Amino acid sequence: MQAQAIVSSKGQVTLPSAMRAKLGIDAGSRIRFEVRGKELVIIPELPISAFYGILKGYDLGDIEPPKEADREFE
Repeated sequence: MQAQAIVSSKGQVTLPSAMRAKLGIDAGSRIRFEVRGKELVIIPELPISAFYGILKGYDLGDIEPPKEADREFE
């Protein structure tokens, strides 16, 4: 998929709607920019809600660190 856009005087670019839809980029979405050689790469960042339930069904064992004993104060 390819598209062209024009950079405004403020450095703004409108992402084509078909590309936004394909990548799940909506209003308020966060994106990251990377420069790779002479290419600018736009990477959508997933919201934390996208990771909800990702570990469901896995046995994580005892992942809580041991608690310290209560200290006594004078």
